[in-house]
Amino acid sequence: MDATPRPPRGRPALHSQGLALRFALIIGDTLLADALHVSCLLDTIAVHFPETHILIGLTRLPPGLDASVLLEYRAEHHPTGALGRRPDTRWQRVLPGRPGSPQQREHLLREILSARTPTPHRILLPPAPTALRLRAAAI
Repeated sequence: MDATPRPPRGRPALHSQGLALRFALIIGDTLLADALHVSCLLDTIAVHFPETHILIGLTRLPPGLDASVLLEYRAEHHPTGALGRRPDTRWQRVLPGRPGSPQQREHLLREILSARTPTPHRILLPPAPTALRLRAAAI
């Protein structure tokens, strides 16, 4: 009889890198019960609903700024009925505070739920300046 313990089979590898790990608690949130897929991997959060796919890129901002996380949203709305294909919606938000805090997760959930349907009054922002991304990457 072999006394050496064997590693468990079929166990998924755990990733402990990136900012998305700090937001992983949204995966089990009841507000996302209609979602077909929710993942938090490295610096990306993906939420797929039947009518919309939402991708959120996370970037840590330099400590000298007032905020700590830049969220870059992209919502792809699928064709429904006579409306046909609708353009993708992109926008950005800056969240103050500690990354993954309850307040940030709550704000993230509100944004995800509001992105399920296209909003004509949503203010769209161009992508973050390259300089801001480079400063955030240097941290």
